Amino acid sequence: MKKITAIIVNWNDKDVIGECIQSLLNQDRSEIDIIVSDNGSNDGSIDFICERFPSVQIIRNEENLGFGSAVNRGLSAAKGDYLIFLNSDLILDPKCIGALAMFLDSNSSVGGAIPKILYHDQRDTINSLGVLINYTGIAYPNLLGQRDPGSVEAFESACGGIFMLRQEVYATVGGFDEDLFLYHEDHDLSWRIRLAGWKLKVTPNATMYHHYNFNKGVRKFYFSEKNRLYLLLKNLELKTLALICPALILVEFSQWIHAATNGWLFLKIKSYFEIFNLLPKILIKRRKLKFLRKISDSEIIRIYQGSLAVSGIKNPLLTHVLNPILNIYWKLIRSLI
Repeated sequence: MKKITAIIVNWNDKDVIGECIQSLLNQDRSEIDIIVSDNGSNDGSIDFICERFPSVQIIRNEENLGFGSAVNRGLSAAKGDYLIFLNSDLILDPKCIGALAMFLDSNSSVGGAIPKILYHDQRDTINSLGVLINYTGIAYPNLLGQRDPGSVEAFESACGGIFMLRQEVYATVGGFDEDLFLYHEDHDLSWRIRLAGWKLKVTPNATMYHHYNFNKGVRKFYFSEKNRLYLLLKNLELKTLALICPALILVEFSQWIHAATNGWLFLKIKSYFEIFNLLPKILIKRRKLKFLRKISDSEIIRIYQGSLAVSGIKNPLLTHVLNPILNIYWKLIRSLI
């Protein structure tokens, strides 16, 4: 039986992390090592974990490194054949880890198995069932807020916020990009896994429950928008970048309007300067990806969407103006990529 390592990121999450750890200990699958990568918590959560869960390995980071960097510290210490990273506010169904591992056991072409995530307080409602990606890089949880469809067949997804990956996948593509402090770090890792020739598939019979609080503050928009552009510049072929450029300009113009009306225009402009300063690093990473890449962008974009959705935003201009234009343009260029 394959050994599994679960890595939980903690940052002052004493109120929820105990449930997460206990749900891992309650799994019907044995041989699970648990690592908590702590981002400098000062709420007593580490003392709590040491006292209540002495078998858990703790990595003490001196400051808040962000999610991806904290997971990387755990990945470097992991000894499992299969690796899974978790937010501390997730609770796993007792059969979840076993279902994910069994799926990887029987599907050698799959590099990552993605669980179904339901709301903790609405256990018949989807928080995430895979992720939909618009070709301009905007990501949106699949079926967010909709009724759980129950048992459906596993299906391919462009990325997943949480997934189990093979140790060999980690050894090949590496961990999270540490220049992404917050948001889209999972999208980037998923992208590299797909570039290396593996698939990511949603495994609907592996269930987690999320203590979810939606954050639509300006900080989320700022980091998400900045990292979206970073990913496109880093991962897409030049031909693809050129083809999507008109749509990208339209989306950027729309984001300026949103930023101006919601008080984060300065941060949006600031993000462009930060991307410009990161260009030397981005170019180095693009060159490295050439050695990793086994498939072309035509395969990567195969499951991308023409329309887009933005969490927490419902606007008639998005529905009736922007999306129809993006859809038409996607139909025009898709076969050219």
